[in-house]
Amino acid sequence: MKAYNQTSTIHRLLTTAVLSLLFVVVSLSFIPGCTTTGKSSDATTPPAGQETTDAQAGTDGQSTQPEGSDVQSDQSEDTSTLSDETTLPRLSLDQNPDPLSSDSKESSLEGYGAKGALADKDLTINDMLVYAVQDEYLAHGEYQAIIEKFGEQRPYTNIMKSEETHLSLLEEVYGTYGMDFPADSSAEHIIIPSTLLEAAQTGVQAEIDNIAMYEIFLTYDLPENVQQAFTVLRNASESHLQAFQNQVDRLS
Repeated sequence: MKAYNQTSTIHRLLTTAVLSLLFVVVSLSFIPGCTTTGKSSDATTPPAGQETTDAQAGTDGQSTQPEGSDVQSDQSEDTSTLSDETTLPRLSLDQNPDPLSSDSKESSLEGYGAKGALADKDLTINDMLVYAVQDEYLAHGEYQAIIEKFGEQRPYTNIMKSEETHLSLLEEVYGTYGMDFPADSSAEHIIIPSTLLEAAQTGVQAEIDNIAMYEIFLTYDLPENVQQAFTVLRNASESHLQAFQNQVDRLS
């Protein structure tokens, strides 16, 4: 009987010890940072009220466009297509090219700028250079007039600066042949649009005509300096055309 009582007492003590140990383990599991599960929860579950902030931040840590910023987004898209915003690929123009022949220097213009070039069936190299300069002057003046009427607007501000680099390139070509660079007489040919949509449509047509002009020029046997310049200017106009078309699509 005595042995039975001792066994019963030991059993009760062991049971009590096991229950105490379980209580300690369970208590520790509720203390933050004491278990792997607690750390994982802290790392993956944002605190209350943080979900909206994280969604706005995006995966790269940058905030997304707020509601109502569609115009700014569209303008960024327009300028993103401008591969030459204010600069052109560096050309290695021959500073001592062969002189132009007397026939190449003859001039018989049929109009002004791209429209004149497209109507001219007897183009000389001098004609082409003059038409190119005229059309770049005209584009610059047109976009400047649009900015003066409607305020600074993309893509007009960027493209107007591009036209200045185009004129600088053509002036350099003139210099390699010792020719006087034409003065700007575009003012009398500028037509100011009445709305921004009309302005964008004007830009589209101007760039289409400009590209067509250079395409025709490039079918001729041209001196290397002239060919390089016309190729670069045509490519730049293709970029400008896309920017204006984006603007037409947004405003239509």
